[in-house]
Amino acid sequence: MRRRLLLLLATAMTTVAMAQPTPWTVGVIVSRTGPAAASGVLQAHAAERFAETLGRSGVFGTPIAIDLRDDAGDPARAAALAAELAEAGAVAVLCCTTPAATARVGAALESAGVPLLALTDVDLSDRTWTFGLAPSDRTRLTAIAVDAAGEGKVSLALMTLATPFGDAALDAFERALADAGRSVAGEARYPADAPVLTPEALWIATRQPGAVVVWGLPLDLPIAIDALRRRGYEGLVYARPEAFPVAQLARARTAGAPLRGDDLWTGVRAPVAPALLAGRLPLDHPNHAAVATFIGRTLAGNPAAASAADRVVLALVDDALVWLLAGAEQVAALGLDDGVATRRQALRDALIGLPALPLAAGTYDATDGDRRASGWQGLVVVELGPPTP
Repeated sequence: MRRRLLLLLATAMTTVAMAQPTPWTVGVIVSRTGPAAASGVLQAHAAERFAETLGRSGVFGTPIAIDLRDDAGDPARAAALAAELAEAGAVAVLCCTTPAATARVGAALESAGVPLLALTDVDLSDRTWTFGLAPSDRTRLTAIAVDAAGEGKVSLALMTLATPFGDAALDAFERALADAGRSVAGEARYPADAPVLTPEALWIATRQPGAVVVWGLPLDLPIAIDALRRRGYEGLVYARPEAFPVAQLARARTAGAPLRGDDLWTGVRAPVAPALLAGRLPLDHPNHAAVATFIGRTLAGNPAAASAADRVVLALVDDALVWLLAGAEQVAALGLDDGVATRRQALRDALIGLPALPLAAGTYDATDGDRRASGWQGLVVVELGPPTP
């Protein structure tokens, strides 16, 4: 009898062990070391906090295993790590800290049929397995055009560099204005090394467009804004947020009535992630609850534990994993075969079919025809207030 009981117990334990669902393994490739480590360390922290808080409960009780890898800032190493993760059975991969690494990883995962959630802006034209979670220039410029329309501005002009960067900006600007039903008032291009932009700014100012978008880099952006002010342009000025000095982001507030002040940056507007505002985001904003949850999970409830810019870096990784979890739950609810290839295909299809999801760094809604998941509706157009006395 004792032997029979032991045999029955062993059989039951084997049955339970066989019934244990396979964990959902998600690869995360970031630059924890190397030249991009300042951002990579933050990305790694967000992934680790997600694993600690949501990874254990995972997908209806099935754990999510976060396989965190360091590409050391080397795109070739990132691609090799992606191949290793695909071979090891990862159902999806998040990456990367740099656009070059993201592009290499996208190519590696495309042939393997593994969903990639891209953390940098990336070309999706020849990709079927990549989702863009970082807002593209076109997305951000669309948010600007919609904000300007809300202020009654019909036409917008562009000031940008006479470089390939400016070529891409002009293309995105024209497409964004078409998306928003606005008209292009013209564009002024300037050389990267110009110390003053008098003729370019004068050309814009004399046409008096409803708003001017200055899409520049940290060195030329203040020169362009100053030139507009000196040439007498008093309308709305929008700018590329990455080109702001970091200290200016602390002055960001939701856009409102025109501000008075002699400071160069006062009144300049920019489209940013909701997480940048954190506790200053209006309570009725669609992303407010998600931002509060993100702050609690990643920063122990203290938004001041990270700078405004760092919060955005952290939030994008957290968003990617939360969005991925939502897709995985849909797959699990269907009761599909647990094979890795089946999970990958079903997960890709689920992400495309998910309804728009407002999170901390944006609102995500992908379609089969457009996998730029980050939409303009999830961005907040902020305005820089006057300097603190």
